[in-house]
Order: sequence, then structure tokens, then C-alpha cells
Amino acid sequence: MNAKSMSVWVAALAMGLGTHLAAAAKTSTPDSAALLGANDNEWVLPAKNYESNPYSGLKQIAPNNVASLGLAWSTALADEGQQEAAALSWNGTLFIATAHNGVVALDAASGKLKWQFPYDPSYIISFSVNRGVGIADGKVFMATLDCRVIALDAETGKQVWNVAGCSDPRNSFYSMAAYVYKGAVIVGHAGGDYGTEGSVTAFSTKDGKQLWDWSTLKRDTWPGNSWQHGGAAVWSGVSIDPKVGTLFVAPGNPGPDMVLKGREGPDLYSNSLVALDINGKQPKVKWHYQLVKNDTHDADASMIPVLFTAKVAGKMQDLVAIGDKAGDFVVLDRKSGKPLHKLAVSDQTGFFTTVPTVEGTHACPNHGGGIEWLGGGYDPESNLFFVPSTEECGIWKLDANPPVYAPGQAYKGGALPKRGKGTGVLTAIDMDTGAVRWRKPLPFPGQGGALITASGLVFTSDLGGSLYALSTTTGEQLWHVDTGSAVVAPITTHVVGGQQYLNVVVGQAGNQQTANLPTPQASRVLAFRLGATQAVVNSSEGQVARATSKNAAAGEVAVSIGNAPYTAEQVTAGAAVYAQHCAVCHGAQLQGVAAPAMAGPAFARTKPTLAQLHTVVTKNMPLTAPGTLPAADYAAIMAYMLSYECVKPSGEGKTPFPTGDISALKPITFGAKICPPGGGKE
Repeated sequence: MNAKSMSVWVAALAMGLGTHLAAAAKTSTPDSAALLGANDNEWVLPAKNYESNPYSGLKQIAPNNVASLGLAWSTALADEGQQEAAALSWNGTLFIATAHNGVVALDAASGKLKWQFPYDPSYIISFSVNRGVGIADGKVFMATLDCRVIALDAETGKQVWNVAGCSDPRNSFYSMAAYVYKGAVIVGHAGGDYGTEGSVTAFSTKDGKQLWDWSTLKRDTWPGNSWQHGGAAVWSGVSIDPKVGTLFVAPGNPGPDMVLKGREGPDLYSNSLVALDINGKQPKVKWHYQLVKNDTHDADASMIPVLFTAKVAGKMQDLVAIGDKAGDFVVLDRKSGKPLHKLAVSDQTGFFTTVPTVEGTHACPNHGGGIEWLGGGYDPESNLFFVPSTEECGIWKLDANPPVYAPGQAYKGGALPKRGKGTGVLTAIDMDTGAVRWRKPLPFPGQGGALITASGLVFTSDLGGSLYALSTTTGEQLWHVDTGSAVVAPITTHVVGGQQYLNVVVGQAGNQQTANLPTPQASRVLAFRLGATQAVVNSSEGQVARATSKNAAAGEVAVSIGNAPYTAEQVTAGAAVYAQHCAVCHGAQLQGVAAPAMAGPAFARTKPTLAQLHTVVTKNMPLTAPGTLPAADYAAIMAYMLSYECVKPSGEGKTPFPTGDISALKPITFGAKICPPGGGKE
């Protein structure tokens, strides 16, 4: 073979190899065309499609047979916690993000593990949750709690690239699903309660290079320099109208949370729906609509915007729907932003007529909603929009002293209200008139969204662990199952092997815990299909609960430096109080489950002060009733934690940790080593 023939052969081989690799990428994940397509056999985006309307044209599961829906298989997740991710489906594989930024790929028909990418964030600012991955062009994309954006090989789970994300990692984190659109991974960061500056950022799917970044803070609408820690984070999800290249985002509450003084005004784009033109190099605002002005009740515009076309006043219109934690549900003209329907789906007693005070004021809903992030969806068959919400009130109290901004610490006027015995309701709203057609009460908060099928069914869930199938036209309950674990994730549907499946990920209630919830079982992925009577139960074998992050910040000390007063008796008492009130979120070994770790490397990397740790314990614990334990119990918890964190007792262990002011105590530098009381394993 001469040189010319050799070069032709090499070129042909390269072309063939390239074609093969391109084909492999398309089979392992969808390409751009498939993401834009309407394939009801798959679930390819976090809320099914770019319009974020969870409506499926599948009809195999129907009102006349849904009662025979049974559990086909379940797969245990080693990464325990608050599971909120959608199960994405493509070509026989499910791709699922877990609570601490792990990813599992499961066989869609059996639930068997194909591969796992285990992760453990190098630090966690707030509650541990991830709302899903994005899939495209042979990769799986995820944004993490420690501000990374990661691409994995969809066939193997091996990391392809890993880049830094949030512009201010001291106050920000990613909990939102990764949305893939035209070669970009689009994600907004959370942290609105920590004094961050909200933004939405696009990264190249090829190499993670940042393509653009849009700030949610319109500075000239904020008094003085209050915008600097104004929040308005985008954490729930986004929607896209691909026909015109418009991105719809819903920035959350302004900061400081619960306190209006110093930021009276529009504070845009907090608590708003914003339409962004993303056809150019940088997004441009087309219009905005603010749901709540001068917010003092944590009224995030939490619902993922839903785009749909419906009949309004007898005419078909392109619409967008949005809801907030105040219980407001609004439908707007998609092109102009003009509101067409607005109604409250939750009790709003005191919400707009009171403000939090030192003494406390009663207002509904509580900080868990109203309408939470999954919102609902539209059914073109009935012209109804279905939205679940929560009914729960709270006492909104401020601290005596105004909030002071400190990096990495909550920037709010006081602890969020004690959680009550929340219930839920699914509301069906006629888009023609804006009137409520029917309402279905739920025994626990309704936060799992809605899945509508063309067969005339709407599926929803409650936080207590139940799944429901209702008639879209009447609201009649046709199917119900108790999963045994909290449901905060969406229900998805797809077809594999000619069978229609429903999937949902269940786990802990985490930061949505209410006082009346049953004790949840462990985290699992569940799959239901018609006629299933004997479920395949897959253990978590082959999975790793956590994998040490390679993104750890350098500089944390090995062993805590400094000492503090506490006694052995306080440590023993504190262990019991912690187990009763704190372990459900922070873990039995303080390792962090739904809430951040309170000992160990991840805790040390946040570099808290003793005063900050004391504030977290006394103001935010326990989750369902913050600040309500006796002072002696809080002092005991502090003693237990300090012992666990290898902080040596001062005063020969005879001086108790104080039940009041701690300003006289010496500073402590917390280290990565742990010293479990009683000689447990480190």
C-alpha cells in the first residue's frame, strides 16, 4: 500500500469511527433533534420537555385498568436522603441523580444497576438535594452542591469534564436540574437565603466553558446598595420556547428574608417570572411579571414555569403558568406577559396583611408552600390545569436584632416558622374561565407535581408517601398506593418492551418535614406497570453511598484547634437529644443526610465559627420546631457536637457549656477529624 492509499484508508477509517461514535452517542442519549421532538415513549428532560408540561400522549394506562397498576420493581439507593430528581428515560436506561450528587443508570425494565457515579460534595451550605440530570450527545450532565458542573460518559458513568460553576461559592450552591439546550447546559444557582446574587448560567456541553451568565438583580430597582446581597436565586427549574428562543426563569425571594426594612421597593427580579431572549450571545429581558412585591414571607416563585396552548375566553392562546409559595397561581400570555387568570389555591390568611415581628404573627401558607417547585401541568383534552399545593400556617417571628450579612451564613430576620401538620390539595382549573373545576384534598402536603396522560388520568402524590391516580374530568380517585417513603420527586412515564411504566424516586422528607409525617423508609427508585403482582426487589449492591470529592478546598486543619467549656454529663444528654431531634436530617454520625454534616471534612471546609455553629443549633433546630427546645437541651447538643468534633473541654471538663450568651468563649478552628463519644469508629 503506497502513502496515498494509506492516507485514504486512514481517512476512511477515521470517518467510519466518527460515524460509529456519533451513532453510539445518539443511542446512549438523545441528540438535539430528539430533545426537541415529541416522543412520548421516553422522558428526556427534567420536566419531560422544554415546555416543562408533564403531559404524556401515552394511553396504555387508562381509567378502566389503572386499578391493576402494580409495583414491577424497586431499586434501593445507597445515597440516602431527600430525593427530588426525575427519572430520565432513553433507549432502555433510566438516569437518576441522588441526594448528594451521585448518579445511577438503571435498566428501565428491571431496575438493575448499569453503572453509578458516586459523589460527596466537598462542602454543603444548605439542605442536600439534587433535582436531576440532563442527557444529550452521549453525556450526562449534573450541577452539584459544591458549585461544580460535571459531564459523564452516558455509557460508562466515567467523568468527562468537571468545571467550577457559581460565581460566589461562599453563598451559592446548585440544586437545580441541568437543562441541555442547543449545545449548552443551563442551570441557575440556589442560595437566596444566604445573601447571594441570583443568576442563570450556560456552559458548553463540549468542554464546560461558560457561554453566558445573567444576573437576576436589576440593581436600579433596589434601594441604595441593598441589591448586593439581594438573593432572587433561580433554583427550581426553567422552561424554553424553542420556536422563538425564549427562556422562562422564576427568581425567588429577596434578601434578607423576612425583613423589609432597607429594601422597600420592587426589588426586581425577585418573586417574578422573567422571559429572556437567548438567541444572542447574552440573554435579554423581553418582559417580567412580579407575583409578590415587598415580600416578607419567603414567597419564592418556586414553580417551574409551564408553557402550553389552551382555550381562554373561547380563543386558543400561547400561555405560560407560574405559581409561588404564597399559593398564587397565575396564567399569562406567553408573548406579552399580560396576566389572564390569577387565583389563590392555598389559604392566604395574614400573608399579605401582616409582617413578621419579634412577638410573632400568624400567616398562611407556611414556608413550605403554597405551591412548591414541581407545580403542575396542563391537559389539552379537558382544557384543565392541575396544580397540587400545601395547606399549612405558621407563626412568623423575627430576632430582636436585625440580620447582619456574613458569608456562608443564612441572611434572614429569624428562624423560619415551626412546621405544623400540613395537608395538601390538588386543584383543577378551567383555562377557559380561570374558575376552579374541582379540588381533591390530600392528607399530607402536595409537593410531587402532576403527571397527566392522554387516557384521562392525572397522577400526583403527597409528602406522606402516597401516589394517586385521579380522573381528569371529575377528580375521582381511581388508584392509590403507599410507597412508605416521602415523595418530593416528580412521577415520570415511559415505554420499554411495549409496556408503559410509571417511575418515581422516594426517600426522606428533609427540609420539607412537617410535624405529622410518618417515619419514612429508605430511598428507592420505584417502577409500576399494569398487571404487576410480584415486584423485583433490587438491593443497593454495587453502589457506593458516598465517594470523596476531588474538588475539596485545601486548607482545613486535621484536628480542631481551641477548647470550650462542656461536661461529660452534657455530652451524654446531648447525644440523646440529638438522636431524637437532629439525626433525621444531619445523620446519626453527624455525617449529613438531608441537611449538612456537622462534623468531619465537609463540615470543616465550611469554616464555621463557634458563634455561627451555636446560631445554627439554637435558631434552626429542630427542623419542625426551630428554637423551641429548652436552653439546657441546646447546650447539651453543643457539648455533644464539640466532643464529636474533637474540641477539648476547658476547665478540666467541670464547666458546663453555657445556656445563654457565649460571646466570652474563645474562638475555635474546627478540623476534619472526628472523635465519636464512647470510642466509636472515626
